[in-house]
Amino acid sequence: MRLLVFNLVMDADDPVLGFASRWVAALAARVEHVEVVTMRAGRLDLPDNVRVHSVGKERGYSEPRRLARFYRILGRLLSRRQVDACFSHMMPLFSALGGPLLRARRIPLVTWYAHPKCHLVLKVAHRMSDRMVTSLPSAYPWRHDKLEVIGQGIELGRFRPGAAVPDEPPMVLCAGRLSPVKDHATLLRAVARLRAAGTPAFRVVLLGATMPGQE
Repeated sequence: MRLLVFNLVMDADDPVLGFASRWVAALAARVEHVEVVTMRAGRLDLPDNVRVHSVGKERGYSEPRRLARFYRILGRLLSRRQVDACFSHMMPLFSALGGPLLRARRIPLVTWYAHPKCHLVLKVAHRMSDRMVTSLPSAYPWRHDKLEVIGQGIELGRFRPGAAVPDEPPMVLCAGRLSPVKDHATLLRAVARLRAAGTPAFRVVLLGATMPGQE
């Protein structure tokens, strides 16, 4: 199988979306080759059967120029018959833009979306996709007629402690991006209340990176 992947960022060093590189590498082990069309590219650490095509956001290209590049890249891949199926990860925009071309060639499109925001682009992507997949039923804000719930896709093996962790004092670990949507304030208020109530000593560790513009 020759797989096309749409995604937002292809950068092994990205603190939030670096996992996408590992997802693509895992897919590449199961197919003949993978073509990735991404909004932004950085450091690539991928198998030899993966090619990455960026529309140029990392170069500061304007939206019209990125749109033109998207269609030029996709058109070239489709004209060479290098695609049997397409997986779009959190890129309803690319699903909406590319969906008509894929549908005309009877190439199945599966779009992953897990976010509370529902907008016109998502609705178009839903219409263009053969299946929508998400992490939890509540994570998909539009119709569920095409929806498959497949879980979070977390690589549990990457989160095993690499060294002994002291038993005392106990530690509460919160791992994930540092963003208002994660509501760390509630955790910190709970910590303050426990300390005020005289709870035995414990530690709280917030592990993650900020999104651009949220530093």
